[in-house]
Amino acid sequence: MSLTNITIIGGGACGISAFIELFLQLRIAKSHREVSITIIEENQEVGKGLAFGTKQPGHILNTQADLMGIHFSEPQHFSDWLIEHDARIGDEVVDNQGENKAFTTRRLYGDYLKEQFEHYFALAQKEGMDVQVIHACATKVHQQESGFTVDLAGNTQHSCDFLVLSPGTPVADNYPQLNDKEHYFGSPWPSDPILEKIPKEADVAILGSSLSAIDALMTLTDNDYQGKITCYSPDGLMPRVQPEEQDMIDCKFLTLKKLHEIQRNELRNPTVKEIFRLFKEEAEAYAGGKIDWKATARTGKPAEKLLEEDIEIARNGGDALSNIPYSLRYESSEMWKWLDESEKLKFKKWFGTYWAVNRHCMPLINAERVNKLFTSKQLQVVPGLKEVAFDDGRQSFVLTHGDGREVLEKFVINATGPASAVKLMKSELMQNLAKDGLIEPEDVGGIKINTETMQVITGKSVYPNFYAIGHITNGLLLDVNAVWFNVKMIGNLSRHLISQIIGNPS
Repeated sequence: MSLTNITIIGGGACGISAFIELFLQLRIAKSHREVSITIIEENQEVGKGLAFGTKQPGHILNTQADLMGIHFSEPQHFSDWLIEHDARIGDEVVDNQGENKAFTTRRLYGDYLKEQFEHYFALAQKEGMDVQVIHACATKVHQQESGFTVDLAGNTQHSCDFLVLSPGTPVADNYPQLNDKEHYFGSPWPSDPILEKIPKEADVAILGSSLSAIDALMTLTDNDYQGKITCYSPDGLMPRVQPEEQDMIDCKFLTLKKLHEIQRNELRNPTVKEIFRLFKEEAEAYAGGKIDWKATARTGKPAEKLLEEDIEIARNGGDALSNIPYSLRYESSEMWKWLDESEKLKFKKWFGTYWAVNRHCMPLINAERVNKLFTSKQLQVVPGLKEVAFDDGRQSFVLTHGDGREVLEKFVINATGPASAVKLMKSELMQNLAKDGLIEPEDVGGIKINTETMQVITGKSVYPNFYAIGHITNGLLLDVNAVWFNVKMIGNLSRHLISQIIGNPS
């Protein structure tokens, strides 16, 4: 009897979590000997990937440890692991307010992922389950009458009955014309090419000023770079700063209850304007009085001045603009699902940048390091970036701003952040999936899926045996940067997928 095969493309955090949960539920249902699981991972170490394979001590998780557990319904598992392994961790816990609230290095989290995978992979083998890892790059998928065939680099193929697409955080290919330039680095990760090719005394341009740019800054400062560093971005906004002790607000206005009241009273979904009105009520209630909303605008203000203010605010527990999004982390994705697509697009246009800088903050320790770079005049942030090109005659990158001003740079690191739109994802697999009609881009970002089961949707059809998880679902599921949220979705995926194979287990 041939085994039913589940194949997971991607062995990062989401892929590992899916593997573990699928194995556990199949083993509990005593069906694990009837099903095989294959993981396709191009890196030699499962669990590391781009972000967690880093060697840099300044690359720090932007979420505290008690939300980073990889096991379904156990978000605190990583913080428990830290406590259990305290003797071997040393300086890898870099901003420790007690293990549960620790901020750790990404390389330590990569060790945790790798250890969890190896433990459950060995356990699955011991329990008699057929499991394997194929170290190869998946480039294309063919739909068969039953299941799929996956093309792998090296002209080999792999067939499966169920396919789980978990390719990790997609690198942006928003400057494809620069990819062949020697001194252009398409991502802050891995850091080795940057360290090998950029002299320590050279001036460096970083495209972007978000969390990815902070990682690029940490790579340079961890390795004692002496040249001037300039972050160029359209808005010049940096992430805000994560408070040491962040208030969890018991929201009274911006709640699922209030939004559902709009649905049942108006027989429609809420609008962005209604949500913002409720947010303003919530913020002013928390602040204890009226807020000058015009004064909260950040564009046009010097990044170094804003950072100084944000560090002080973080040391005092944060403010309404950062603490409310943080407090809504368990509800925000459900609220997002209740917006019509046109309203989601309005939200991204009107508030997307402000949501990002307030919801995804940098750890205080990194903020203080960035502040030192500003103080020493080594760093500046320049807003208004419009275009980037390469001038062969001058052998330099030309950065053009909205006012027509041009700046020449010799070394450029693209740290604009992960790609939201499928067409901008630097992934042969994703581009082929879209070209072949196996996935359908969502206008807001990512691909179309059933948000309850995580099944891939094209047109009006649901693929019964094709699933997707992680950042590629960003348009329909807002919090795909959060491990705890992805793990929650993986629980839904696993239950549905297993029910497809063995029915609903009792």
